[in-house]
This record gives sequence, C-alpha cells and structure tokens, in this order.
Amino acid sequence: SLLLVTASAVRAAEEGGLTYTPNQDVTSHSKIALDQLDIKGLIDSGDFDGAKEIYINGKNREGKSLQQMARVDWAAQGVDDLSDYEAYATLFRPGNGEPYLDSFNLDAMNCTGSFEGQTIDMCAISAKKNLLCTGLNYAQYEGVKAIQYENEKNWDELFAFWNGVYDESVDTRVNSGGPGAVQMSRDSDFGTSFREASIQAIIDGQKAFSGSFNKAKLEKAYEDFNRANLATFAQATLKYAGIFDEAGLEKAKMDKKWGEGYTYFRCGAGLMDPELALYIDYVLDPRDKLGVEFTPKETLCKIVDKMLSLPEIGMGVQMDDLNVETYLPTIKEDCGIDSFKHAAGAKKSENVRAYIPILGMLVVASIYVFGFVKFGRGTKED
Repeated sequence: SLLLVTASAVRAAEEGGLTYTPNQDVTSHSKIALDQLDIKGLIDSGDFDGAKEIYINGKNREGKSLQQMARVDWAAQGVDDLSDYEAYATLFRPGNGEPYLDSFNLDAMNCTGSFEGQTIDMCAISAKKNLLCTGLNYAQYEGVKAIQYENEKNWDELFAFWNGVYDESVDTRVNSGGPGAVQMSRDSDFGTSFREASIQAIIDGQKAFSGSFNKAKLEKAYEDFNRANLATFAQATLKYAGIFDEAGLEKAKMDKKWGEGYTYFRCGAGLMDPELALYIDYVLDPRDKLGVEFTPKETLCKIVDKMLSLPEIGMGVQMDDLNVETYLPTIKEDCGIDSFKHAAGAKKSENVRAYIPILGMLVVASIYVFGFVKFGRGTKED
C-alpha cells in the first residue's frame, strides 16, 4: 500500500505532535482561513448577504479577500507552470469567461446561475465547502511560485493557506478553516494520516531551502503534498457518494451530503486521472440532475467501478491506500466486487493531467450522447 497509515499511527502522530514552524512570518496569510470560518457561521445563520460581504471584501486579513484568491490569474502573475491550475479550470471552467472558483462560489451563495432551482441546503453546503477548494488551489499557487522563484516565503504561505491560523496568539481557532482541517476529519473517518503526510511534505520542502537551494527536493515535497491532498479528497468523494442517496433520507439531508461530496470532489479533481475526474464530475454533479431518482449506492458503485477500471486514482494513489472499508464497511458487497485491485497498466505521471482538454472532448461527448439516467453500473465510458 502506497499511502495507508493505520489508526494507531494516526494516534501516535497526534501524540507526537508533528507540526510545522514557518521560518517566515505568514501569520497574516493564515488569517484568511478565519474569513472562511466567519462565512460558514453567517451562512449557517441564513445571512448570505453578510457572507458575500466578507467573501468579496474580506475581514480578517487586511486588504485581502477569498474572492481575490478565487480570481487569481496564474499566468498574469507570471507563473510558468500552469498545469495545476489548468487541470482544474479545464474541468470546471463555467463557459462565461469567469474564473471557475469564483463563479461557483457566487452561484452557490446566490443560489442562482448553475445553482438555479437547487435547494438552500444544496447552495449553502456548496458555498461553504468550495471556499476550502479555494484555499487549496491558492496553496498550490504558492507552492508553484516557491519552486519557480526559489522563495521560502512562498512555501511558508502554502502552509498558511492550507492550515489556517497556527499561532494561538493570533486567534484561538488554530488549524481550522483550511484544507488541512478536512484532512484531519477524513483521517478520523478512515483511520489514515494524510494530514500528517501533508505536514511531512511541507517540512521536507522547508529543508530544500537549507544551505544551497535544492529544487528537486522542493518539487518532490510539493508532489507529496498534492498526493496527500488527493487521497483525502478521494476519500471524501467516496464517503459522501456512499451516503447521500440512502433510502428514506429526507431531501434536506440528501442535498447537504450530495453537495458536500461533489464540492469536495472538486477540491481534488485536478489531481486525479483526468478520465476519472471527468466521469465523476458527470455522475456526481447535482446541478444537472434535478428530479433524478437514485438507487442507494448507485452513484458510489459507478465511481468505484470507474476507479478500478483505471491503473490508479491519480498520482500513484489506489483504492487500497484509502482504507475505505473503515468508513464504508460493506462497500465490496454493495458494489459486487471482491477486491480493490485496479486494472493492469502502467501508473500514470501527474503530467497526464495536461491532456484533460483532449480527453474532455472525447469522454464528455461519449457519455452525454446517452444521458445520465441510462447508465447502468457496469457501463464503462472511455
């Protein structure tokens, strides 16, 4: 198993207190996660206007807002390696010329546009969780800049945007409001330690700046960071795909779980095998499925089948690495499989994500010919 860490190892890591201490002062950067927490509180209270005010104008980090992060243009900022941004944007670009993260955030907060006709429960959960995707994408942006400019401050900013506040003297809500908090929750669900893996990767990256700059070490650390986050958001995708269509679930609870699963999928989708990402986006996106009736576990098993039809989920991660049965103990029985063995074939480099535009045209064209409701579980779309 490539990444699996047992529950006992998780407890040992917590007791051992694996932490990261930035060499540069990035406390102000970490405070943007407090905006996410404040927005979450306002949305939970029904104050969407107040939530949008913070999203657009910011609150806790002077002169900065989550909307600015969601709209950052990597190319305009001089970033040479655009692959991590384009892997996501090609999948999710809304078609109106607007940045994919900001467009989704605003549509969800307004419950209009691509969320037209959806329930307030669906809109609310999607808005809250996509802010975590915004934070992860911005952490990746800083990671790529750290490599390009050989700049340790950018690397520490990756940590700040991923982790949130890390200094209790700044705010007591430490390690909250960022993607790292999602990793902590999924590790608890699945008995893994991918958050620890992320921290270790960030520590390893810091070492690249000790003495002469070691670009290869930093690139490896950044890849390890992405791989750990991919694993977490693959877990989240499977978790919520497995519970949103339970028999007898009331509409509000179904929409909350469905929206949460789909939005978490979006956080890691650009790191997945592109064919898999395109397929999951097709079967899990709730925005084009108003009125569709589901058989329990139907969507989960479609996703599992597709994962196993490929050599990997992405970046070397396979289903065995996710410890899925800890949270979904009947998944093999539910989906009629004997093991989590993937199809034979060479594991693909993360660079395969550059081919998303070509695969997108082929895969989307093939699956939309038949329509969502006509796909049986065993059907493969290649």
